[in-house]
Formats: sequence, C-alpha cells, structure tokens
Amino acid sequence: MLNFSWDDKPELYDDDNEVSKLKIYRDSDENQIVPLYLSPSEFEEILNSQSHIFLEGDNYPFLKIVSGHLEGKVDLIYIDPPYNTGNTFSYNDNFLQNGERHSAWLSFMKRRLTLARQLLSDTACIFIAIDQSELYMLKLLCDQIFGEENFVNDFMWLHGKGKKDKWSRTLQQHTLCYAKNKRLLHPFCDIEITDWAKSNPDDDPRGNWFSGSISFTESRSNPRHKNFYEIISPSGKKWRRQWLVSPEEMEMLIATDKIYFGKKPEYDQVPRIKIFNSEETEIIPKNIIDNVESTRTAQRHLDELLGEKDLFDNPKPVDLIEHLIEIVQLPKNALIMDFFAGSGTTFEALLNVNERDQGHRRCILVQTPEVNLKKPEYTISDVCRRRIVKVLSKNAASSAAAPANQAAPSVEFLSLR
Repeated sequence: MLNFSWDDKPELYDDDNEVSKLKIYRDSDENQIVPLYLSPSEFEEILNSQSHIFLEGDNYPFLKIVSGHLEGKVDLIYIDPPYNTGNTFSYNDNFLQNGERHSAWLSFMKRRLTLARQLLSDTACIFIAIDQSELYMLKLLCDQIFGEENFVNDFMWLHGKGKKDKWSRTLQQHTLCYAKNKRLLHPFCDIEITDWAKSNPDDDPRGNWFSGSISFTESRSNPRHKNFYEIISPSGKKWRRQWLVSPEEMEMLIATDKIYFGKKPEYDQVPRIKIFNSEETEIIPKNIIDNVESTRTAQRHLDELLGEKDLFDNPKPVDLIEHLIEIVQLPKNALIMDFFAGSGTTFEALLNVNERDQGHRRCILVQTPEVNLKKPEYTISDVCRRRIVKVLSKNAASSAAAPANQAAPSVEFLSLR
C-alpha cells in the first residue's frame, strides 16, 4: 500500500451530524422560485427514476448522502475538479493556505474521490481531468485510493496552441483514468475510419486496402475457445487456429473476398482481413486524443449556446466527453456522474451520445453555487442550469422525430442546503 501523507485540512461535513442537518429540495423551475422539500423516500424515487438529476450544492455531503443509495451502481464518473493553479477565472482555483499549496487541495480531493470509489460498480471507471499543476500529486493520491494496479491510463488531449512560458509550450491536458477493479473492466474500444491504404495487391475492384490481423498464432491459440477452427485457402492450404471472429462471420468474410490468403496461385500466407479506405475499424483507443475540438472552440460553442460571454472560463469540448463515454463501451442504460459539473459539458455530451445510438443513459450532475467572479450576478450553478435548459430545448426539436420508444429527456432540478 502506498504511504502518501500530507497535513489534512478538515471540512465542516466531516461531521455526519452536520450532514444530517441538510435537506434536499425539488426546485419548481430553473429559477428556483418555490423549492419543495423532498422526503427520503421521494429522493430515493427520483434516484431510481429515468430522469437526469442536477443538484445545486456542496458535492461532499451529497456524495455522503447518496452513498447509501447508489453504492456500487454508478457506471462512469467524469470530473473536472479545480486544478489548484493559483489563478482566478470565473471561478476560484487557488487552495493556498498559510503558504502551503498542496495540503488543502489533497484533503479536498481525497474526501471526494474516496466516496466516488464507493459509488462505482465493479466494472466501472473514473476519468479525472487535471493539468500539470497537481498532476503528479493526483496520480499518487489516486494510486492510494484506487490502487496502483487499477490505473488505466492518462488520456491526454491536445487543446489547441497550448500554454507557453519561456521554456516550453504545453500542448496537452491530462485525464487520469482509474478502474474500480481493472480485472473486471471491459476493454475500451474506439472507431477509426481508414484513409491510409495506398496499395491494392490483388487488384480488388473496391480499391486500395491494407491487411489487418484476424487470428492468434498457433502457439497463442486456445484449442478450447469457441473460435478455434480450421479454414482452407483457395489453394487448399489449411489454417487451424483461434480466430477473432466466429465461424459464421468468417464464412461471410471469405464469401465477400475480405480475407487475403496471399498471392495467387499459392495462396499460402497467413490469412488476414482486408480493410478498405473509408471503412470503420474497431481499435484499441490511443491515449493521445487529437481529434476533438480545441479549448477556444469549446469556449465559443458555450458562449453561443448561452448567448453571453464570460459566464464560464475554459469549458471542456463536448466531443471530448463524448469520446470518453463512447470508448468505455457503456450499456445504453448506464448511470454517469459528474460532481464537478462546471458549465454542464457532461450533460450535453451524454445527450448527444444518447441521440446517436438511441440510448437512455442517465446523468447526475452536482455543482456548488459558487459565485461567478467575472459576473457576480450569476453563480456557476446558475450557468450549468442555464446550459441544461438550453440543451434540453435544442433536444426537444429532434426528439419529435425520435422512435416512439425514445422518451424525451427530463431533468430533476434539486438543491441541497
């Protein structure tokens, strides 16, 4: 077990008696005009409903409260917590106390990540966005909470022209991924569109192609596997090994000339699958994400969506969160949580993914009513709520054309105080 320690900074809600004083309210509309107190059974009913949830309040006591309801039930957590840069944006990002920079931030994060781990199902994982200010501290902290053996990767996304100083330009931001139990975590999968095939060895009329592996070697094959069988090349050469597709799929691939056995008339090379340009191919995801929007584009999208600038600084690109949701290969009824909701990017991303594949994944968002330091008439939770309402409004138009069994998304607006 990793021994990583610091000067712990206590919080009010370490005391469960203080947590018990809080109540959850249902807000009648996005303006919170008439808050209605929820009984524990009513709150339980909302948690088990098909509605998305947005809760305004401190995420620490909320995580404590829902741990009894949702322990082991959350399929994915994505959070974009404070980075402790020492800067002030539309939100405060400075945990400096008495000249010491890291202890308050580590104390703050440990409480929340420990509770987050309890909520994750055994097959789930968490993505944590961070920059280099606390990257290495966060890695050590997560190794301690989740276990070094459950580290999946650091998914780095290239966010534009980067952040520069006199010595270098930093092009990436980081997203640490940890599994609840990596042995039970399903393999991640990405889709890549082929565009690099430059040759056509057998003059296939469909155009250029390249070959991909479709089997294990004989030495690595498992004779007891259901996909262990024999195929025969056009010249009669036999290949008996474990394949990556079923016998039925292999028959179809051979019938459609998608298996390359080598040059005729020998046809004596290890069979490989032909992949043509413009075809979609399943691949193991790269940990460098370079195919999503930049920070600047994400900022412009949010400003246009809300119809006002400077409501929130440095939002994450919507397609970045979509990418992370999709590579995890979640079930279509998955429960996703973001308890540092910020401007609500996770909600918009989840709705987009649901719309693409007719899924009904649910989202629980939590955001504290922290004052917007650039526009004090708003809180950050106001911004998130406003984005949710805007996105729901946009989604309503497309939902009219959705299948009959695809219900329009609804959101329960709650507050904790």
